[in-house]
Amino acid sequence: MYKNLPKIALLSSALLFVGCDKVPDVGLGGKSKIECSNPDAQSLVIDSMQKAINSSAKGYAASFDRPTSGSSIRAGINQLKMNLDHIRTSQDDPQSTKNFCKGTLTVMIPSKVIQNADVTREYNGEFDVQEDAYQQDIELDANTVSYEMEYSVQPTDDGEVIFVEPQNGNDLAMFLAYVLVDADQKNNVKGKKVVEAKQEAKKVSEVQSAADKAAAAAASAMAATAAEQAKVKAEMDYKRSEFNKMWGRASKEAQNSIEYDQKDWVEWRDEVCVEEARSAEPARQEIVRMQCITRLLSDRYYEVKEYFDNY
Repeated sequence: MYKNLPKIALLSSALLFVGCDKVPDVGLGGKSKIECSNPDAQSLVIDSMQKAINSSAKGYAASFDRPTSGSSIRAGINQLKMNLDHIRTSQDDPQSTKNFCKGTLTVMIPSKVIQNADVTREYNGEFDVQEDAYQQDIELDANTVSYEMEYSVQPTDDGEVIFVEPQNGNDLAMFLAYVLVDADQKNNVKGKKVVEAKQEAKKVSEVQSAADKAAAAAASAMAATAAEQAKVKAEMDYKRSEFNKMWGRASKEAQNSIEYDQKDWVEWRDEVCVEEARSAEPARQEIVRMQCITRLLSDRYYEVKEYFDNY
């Protein structure tokens, strides 16, 4: 396997409380209440998302044969342009310093990052980035994600620190983490493709070479068989010619006296030689048949010659 951990195993990363120093005093008995649109609060929401992406990316990167480095992950996160807009208060308790907020978090992913991630995903047989977003109900328009972020914002009792607590966003953090790591893995995938292409080319070459050798061997065997068959036929034709000459030198009376016996012998000879040829390999059956005829014809030659000589 190219990766040794399933993606589902990396769900443990969560968006954490984050805080920043010093807030203005805006009431509530000396305590401060922070507006949802407070610039520091917005920055903390984005910072929380970046940390969650980093955490998810570390776990996912470790599942590859060649893990993406921490510096590459951080560089990838820095390429993401995040903004929190359309901020509003979703719940306001006058007796509490905590505000519950909603806002649209937009994340612009460089197009090249998406393209590189898609290369890795295609190699691994996974959804491309656009389809992955669709499957997870994450709104991705071209290369920009729009996500309804929910969070609370509250100062400490002494008003020194703002704390932001995201209420959602783990799915978005994981989605972005996987995109960044997959994009970084593109070069490793390209290297694997080159190696696999070379291996495939070598395999094809070896198969072709083996096929060529087999074809050459078959052609050589066929040529050898054809040459042997021509030689055997020449020997058979010679024996037939010698037999016919001997037969022609005999008197008509001698020929007539053995004619039926000769016909019976020819039928017997053909049956014997056909049966003998069946035991040979298909390519050599004709050779075996002709060798059989030559052998039996040689024996018959001396039998008939002796008969004619004594007729």
